[in-house]
Amino acid sequence: MKKLFTLLSILTIGLTHAQNVLIVDNDPVIDTSPSHMFNNITDAIAAANNGDIIYVQPSITSYGAITINKEITLFGSGHAPILNDGRRTELSNVRIDADNIKISGFYISTFISYASNSSTSNNIIIEDNYVNQTIFVGSTNANHTTTNNNWIIRGNVINYGITLHADPTKSVNTVITNNHITLLNGSSSAAYALRYFNDTTIFNNNLVRINFTWGNVNIFPNMTGDVTLFNNIFISNGVNTIFTPTTGRTLTINNSISYMSTGGTISLAMPGTGNFDNQNPFLTSVTSSAFAFDIEDDYTLSPSSPGLNAGSDGNDIGIYNGDYDFDMRGYPTELPYLTSFTISNNLIEAGENINVNVQANANKSN
Repeated sequence: MKKLFTLLSILTIGLTHAQNVLIVDNDPVIDTSPSHMFNNITDAIAAANNGDIIYVQPSITSYGAITINKEITLFGSGHAPILNDGRRTELSNVRIDADNIKISGFYISTFISYASNSSTSNNIIIEDNYVNQTIFVGSTNANHTTTNNNWIIRGNVINYGITLHADPTKSVNTVITNNHITLLNGSSSAAYALRYFNDTTIFNNNLVRINFTWGNVNIFPNMTGDVTLFNNIFISNGVNTIFTPTTGRTLTINNSISYMSTGGTISLAMPGTGNFDNQNPFLTSVTSSAFAFDIEDDYTLSPSSPGLNAGSDGNDIGIYNGDYDFDMRGYPTELPYLTSFTISNNLIEAGENINVNVQANANKSN
């Protein structure tokens, strides 16, 4: 099954891109002797040229930590694919050390980050991944020279938070849209929040769930510019959520919903217009009391939601509207994905044909 999936992916990508396609599979029974086949991602990156695509197969084991130092695209199979016996493409962490990189369809057990305090990583796309900790777009030290402009973070499941550069000139044009973000309880609220946003930051159509157990939580600390947000849903598990920046900047929140799931009241209204303060968004189906992302949940708005057609664009508030298609399983947008794989004659003689029926959904970009 994995070999055929690889072949389908190669054919699909080859028809639409002129880049070379490299395949990574750490299954020990896979033949990695062809020049385009590798058993680890580091070797594939070393062999790749700028503009190439690396497709990483699902596996029962993690592919470990990687540093991406070339202008390439990495595709996984999704963070919760239907097939492959539940196998996913997992990384422990990702460090980015080049421009023009895209990473899509991975489960990342810790963080995504810039590579060093002096690295440059511009024009980066992070989409359709499960990131179990923070995405660090830039350094929290304004004196560090790392430059991280034009990052797009969309369609992801993110725990802990997102941190931009403390120097706003080094994290310009960060676009954060259509993500499920859980801000988990930590040693300090500032370490698990949405930090160092500036006046070029776009934060639209996200679902933000605040899972703290104590105190007041400021989820937008250390702002370095005036920021306007649109079409987001903020849900607290019981603590008071504060929408006042800690640095004297102006935060404007428009066409958004705030809600305390335990029945309490968030004391501070969202500063902006078109908002629904302390109103249940009536998500269609949410089963996890721990505020964790659950593949069985349904984050669309039910018919009784105040967010229906209430967004700044006249569409629904939340992660299923805007300019990107949030996918619960993290399938890469450009690739088709298998929905059925059936072998009708699994016992055959040598030289006979095997009969396989394959069904797939088309890629979401068309």
